[in-house]
Amino acid sequence: MPKCLNCKSKNLMKRGFRYNEVGKKQKYLCRNCRCWFVKPDGFERMRHKPEDIVRAVSLRNDGLSLLRTQDHIWQHDGVKVTRRTISQWTKKYSAFLKSNTFTSSTKTKRKTAL
Repeated sequence: MPKCLNCKSKNLMKRGFRYNEVGKKQKYLCRNCRCWFVKPDGFERMRHKPEDIVRAVSLRNDGLSLLRTQDHIWQHDGVKVTRRTISQWTKKYSAFLKSNTFTSSTKTKRKTAL
């Protein structure tokens, strides 16, 4: 269970979902400060799906140029993104995607799925 972003309390209620083009996310209401929030996942305020962002960043880290990454994302996923956006994603998320917390959580999920 997450903590309140405002007062750090664990006294929370689940209060529905927030829907947008990316999908749905659980909304929480803090019983102490009456603050509404959505649990942060690292991809806040992004217009594209996290899967598309991860794919673009991994293609860039594998050595593809910005133009080739842009073409690949467009041809295979149908996502139209500028090269500047891909560059900004790479700067913002490269360290996040390479961190131990991200890789360990995916390894744990894989082990439990098997």
